[in-house]
Amino acid sequence: MSEYQIGGGLQLQTAAQKTEAFAAFLKSRMIHALETQDPTELHYLLAQVDDYHSYLWRYYKKLSQDQSQHMSLDV
Repeated sequence: MSEYQIGGGLQLQTAAQKTEAFAAFLKSRMIHALETQDPTELHYLLAQVDDYHSYLWRYYKKLSQDQSQHMSLDV
């Protein structure tokens, strides 16, 4: 089973690695949850999707802030 951990630095390489790890994690766990119709496992996976969503939003906000700072410095 693939390991996936949320959190960590907000960097492009880290975000790309988390996306790859998350895809493998979901692929291995989601198929089992759907085949067994396990509501507990499905709830757990939805919580992981929510955590991943929050991570990407934090990354987006950081990029947005960095871009606005770069734009104001170029003026």
